[in-house]
Amino acid sequence: MSREGETREHPLVVKVAAGALGAAAGFAGPDAAVAGAGLAPVIEEVLGQLVGRLTTKRAERIAETLTTAAEELGGDSAEQLRRLADTAASDETYQELLARTLTIAQDTAMGDKRRALSRALASALDDVGTKVDEEIAFVRMLADLDPAHVRVLKIMSRRPKHLDRVALQMNAADDPKAVRQWYPWSIVQADPGLEGSVHGALRVLEQHGLIWDGGEQLVPHPDKMQHEYEISGYGDYLIERLSGPD
Repeated sequence: MSREGETREHPLVVKVAAGALGAAAGFAGPDAAVAGAGLAPVIEEVLGQLVGRLTTKRAERIAETLTTAAEELGGDSAEQLRRLADTAASDETYQELLARTLTIAQDTAMGDKRRALSRALASALDDVGTKVDEEIAFVRMLADLDPAHVRVLKIMSRRPKHLDRVALQMNAADDPKAVRQWYPWSIVQADPGLEGSVHGALRVLEQHGLIWDGGEQLVPHPDKMQHEYEISGYGDYLIERLSGPD
């Protein structure tokens, strides 16, 4: 549906949702019905504002994703956007990639995730066929990643502090990608805000091949045994795509 058509339908959706409040309150008794009727205009006003803002924000995110893709391709951005549209019109597989990419982009507040989506569009534009299939798989994977997953992966892309001495002994202290074995405890130590989500994030990252599980290892108190994890080459590749311009 076009943005114009979507906008025309929003007032009706808002009114129906607000009216449903009064109807539901009626089943709860006369007092609740009175309260529901009084709140209905406020609900309608709030929903109207939210719907309008969300529609605008989604359009902005789609525009940003397409613009970034054009910039990644280099040259005249307007011409690159036309090439992108022409390719989508002539190649069904690229059209699927574009549709999936923009659907994800409009709903994510993660700027680095939208950047990675843009790079997927740019990467596949000059190499339709197998490359497009690879980018569709990449976009599907990216759709499953929430901010906590990306936070964990970014932490795992560098060496943990507890292995600095090991890196020094290996004459690799200046290489942040040397000795990158992580445990749930060391990830939480690096970012305490991940304490409640680290185990779930590690499962998702492993499922997509972004990290490897090295099995259980003996670790310091209080958890004597924990699984050891290391970022994979695919994980490093994702980090590169998430990163901002140099």
